[in-house]
Amino acid sequence: MPSIIIPAHNEESSIERTLRSVLSDAVDDLEVVVVVNASTDSTAAIARSVDPSIRVLETKTPGKCHALNLGEATLSSFPRVFLDADIELLPGALSKLLNSCGPDRPIVSPIPRFDLSEATIGMRLFYRAQRFNPYFGQGAPNGSGCFVLTEDARARWAAFPEIVADDGFVQGQFKPEQRTTVSGAEAIVQPPRDVRSMITVRTRVRRGSYELAQRFPELTVNHVRQGGGIFKRLLIRPWEWPAMAVYGYVRIMERIIARRHIAAGETGWGRDESGRQSS
Repeated sequence: MPSIIIPAHNEESSIERTLRSVLSDAVDDLEVVVVVNASTDSTAAIARSVDPSIRVLETKTPGKCHALNLGEATLSSFPRVFLDADIELLPGALSKLLNSCGPDRPIVSPIPRFDLSEATIGMRLFYRAQRFNPYFGQGAPNGSGCFVLTEDARARWAAFPEIVADDGFVQGQFKPEQRTTVSGAEAIVQPPRDVRSMITVRTRVRRGSYELAQRFPELTVNHVRQGGGIFKRLLIRPWEWPAMAVYGYVRIMERIIARRHIAAGETGWGRDESGRQSS
């Protein structure tokens, strides 16, 4: 009997699409819980209207990790799917993920498919360069906004700590060979639509990485070391240099701004709203 937990903060523009994609595979005895945290919109009402089998919890306390802990307290079944509220699983993806998860594959994720239909030229160039980043589309978590754990895998830690880099925390629990991207299972990801929004998101990610390394340094040994490999691959491809320039600009700015935020004690979430705008 599998379960799925979806933390949601002001996701009225995407939550119905996400839930219908989950239900479309008609997985038997699937437990679905949506934890609406500190929302000021109609996310909870929309989630309840999709299907009576969906359990919706509401909390005034913000924070994704708090929402995950609250939702997990109501669940007991495995495999367990952790899904962001703005991610759409393509037909068959959920079934393939659940069938692939097991002792030899304790954590699995779908292939991320980034929807660039409304992205600016700058963002298209950024994602053109990001194809050379081994994190995306390999292993789990992998930028798809979704990962699935076996019961033994979930037992590797207690509650989620209050941190920004929840995916990084989970990733660090497993060696690279234990993390699997499932072929044929795809998830549509709505990325930031412009470079400024991407810098905001990447700054949050960078702050989260710094925090994770400080609080849980033992977990970083399981993270894939990227080094300068991405730029080396781009440098030998002159036709990719415009993409490399945009990608490099974003990665430099994220480091500069993240360090400023840390020095100033800023703790804002750095959420992207551009990818959540209604079409």
